[in-house]
Amino acid sequence: MDFDSHVEELPFAHGGQIGSGQIKERAENFRVNETLTFEPSGEGEHVFLYIQKTDLNTGDVTKILSKHADVTRHSVAYAGMKDRRAVSKQWFSVQLPGKEGTDWNALNNDQILIESVTRHAKKLKRGTIKHNQFEILISNMSVDNEKLEQKALNIENKGVPNYFMRQRFGYQCQNLSRTFDFFIKKEPIRNKKLRGIFLSSARSFLFNKVLAQRVNEGVWDKAIQGDAFMLNGTRQCFYGADISSEIHKRMLEHDISATGPLFGVNKDMVQYNAQDIEQNVFSMNDVFCDGLRRQKMETSRRALRVIPEGFKYDLVADDALRLSFKLPSGSYATAVIRELIDVSENSAQ
Repeated sequence: MDFDSHVEELPFAHGGQIGSGQIKERAENFRVNETLTFEPSGEGEHVFLYIQKTDLNTGDVTKILSKHADVTRHSVAYAGMKDRRAVSKQWFSVQLPGKEGTDWNALNNDQILIESVTRHAKKLKRGTIKHNQFEILISNMSVDNEKLEQKALNIENKGVPNYFMRQRFGYQCQNLSRTFDFFIKKEPIRNKKLRGIFLSSARSFLFNKVLAQRVNEGVWDKAIQGDAFMLNGTRQCFYGADISSEIHKRMLEHDISATGPLFGVNKDMVQYNAQDIEQNVFSMNDVFCDGLRRQKMETSRRALRVIPEGFKYDLVADDALRLSFKLPSGSYATAVIRELIDVSENSAQ
């Protein structure tokens, strides 16, 4: 089954794109700085390194660090993946119990810059990111300037659908096709790493389908009967049996957001209208749902919208637009950009 156009076919929340342009023409056109949810203590067996990388993916840096420290790759950890075609600042941890460490600055070159070195008692865990700060230059741009201000205001005030983007699904969304083939043949996924990638792809696809339905119905950023809500800036969910004026107020103030499903075997929190939308999507994608049940994935929830914090734009030239904003862990800058203009990337993710 072909899923290549899945992301491109997702509906827009703010009336469609108003022009076209290019991101990542050069690595320095896409900058992202990672901030953790905690401060390293300064003591412990794990060395924490804040590294600026250019034109390297997170896996490349992991290999370099493990070789330099003469440890296994399992001893190196990071909080989140970052794209190759970018200038990214992110944290890594290297487990060195009872060791003084090494000369980390010896790694500095045109692609790696060690910005900070400290220690902590525990290894860096995935997802422990408070936010990612983006600064993105869109080049070779052709845009309707009159519509740009209103479109940017809509994004600032209402946010954007919190879609999973192409990075989640692999090149040409091939992870979805491979997962579908495994599930329809009811074959076991023996490779642990691939299993995680495939199951995440399937759940992300189902989430996107639910969110797309709510975008089409105009309720992606609104509370409907039976919704479960997430407190913004956290992963704490609660069920809103009655959609009160207080719920609507908190939605407008960006204090909470309605959520969508990360499919699993546990009974979900939603009921009524929200449940009807989700069950309709599940019934049309039974291969993925049955496969996830066999893998005994636990149910979880994800916010349906994301509000770019500190959203700013600047026309730096007739054909160049600079965007800056913060997003929480797990949300995609390209989900924000696609609501403005159609962009093409001149390099693989």
